Amino acid sequence: MTTAKKTAKQKETQQTPWRLAFHRLKKNKLALVGLGVLVLIFLVCFLGPYFSPYPDVNMVDLAHSKQPPSPQHWLGTDRSGRDILSRLMFGGRVSMTVGAVATVLEIFIGTLFGCIAGYYRGWIDTVMMRVVDIILSLPTMPILIMISAVFSDLHVDTKIRIYLLMFILAALGWAGICRYFRGQVLSIREMEYMLATESMGIRDIKKIFKHIIPNVFPLVIVTATLAIGDTILMESTMSFLGVGVLPPYASWGNIVSEGSNMVDFTLHPWMWMPAGFCILITVLCINLLGDGLRDALDPRMNK
Repeated sequence: MTTAKKTAKQKETQQTPWRLAFHRLKKNKLALVGLGVLVLIFLVCFLGPYFSPYPDVNMVDLAHSKQPPSPQHWLGTDRSGRDILSRLMFGGRVSMTVGAVATVLEIFIGTLFGCIAGYYRGWIDTVMMRVVDIILSLPTMPILIMISAVFSDLHVDTKIRIYLLMFILAALGWAGICRYFRGQVLSIREMEYMLATESMGIRDIKKIFKHIIPNVFPLVIVTATLAIGDTILMESTMSFLGVGVLPPYASWGNIVSEGSNMVDFTLHPWMWMPAGFCILITVLCINLLGDGLRDALDPRMNK
């Protein structure tokens, strides 16, 4: 081995695991493309409305309904005469916010419960896993539809429904994550450094938060990245069915529902195709980034 190669090898071994993961991620072109497109979508959705000539996305203009794309309306208008581009940007805000917040909540609950169940085992593990089994056996979509029907009967405000939707998606989505992290903690608990903490008399709460959770944190990042795409798809499906984000608030799902009848589906594709394209590209890029993070953070990639 030449001197230059030895020096490069020594520098690589001296780097921190996070720095090594960052260097591996930079070599993954698809993950970088996914990250770049996601940043662009985020900037357009959250900053674009400030530069839009149609800041009021809920303003109805029936005289200009179902207009095809034009210099005045780049993506055309919907059946109420509202600018589709502006609604896409506002809808992207809602869809990505719901997806991100619900994912953070379910990752937090699933990781915490999974660490507790895997660490203590015994009857605590048994009880918690039976709760997880019950939640995993529930039919998610019918339950969401029933909850939405209850909200409609109670006349819950549409804005409040958005916040409740985040918590409901998290409440139904944390169980699978809990089971996954429980398996990881069961293997970490038998490692030598955990046996050393036992002999040192460190408190259980400190072991979990200082020694177990930091070691599963890379897995948390990867799981969260991939889960955001699933949550966005779930929110879009619910909004398309009319049980998620309801008008006048826009989301990509209820924009796609504009093409739910055959006339608009065939004759006015600009009313639903842009939102469907946004869902496709966003979820695809999230999955590409998640795959790249999984490869970068996998310790076996060091070999």
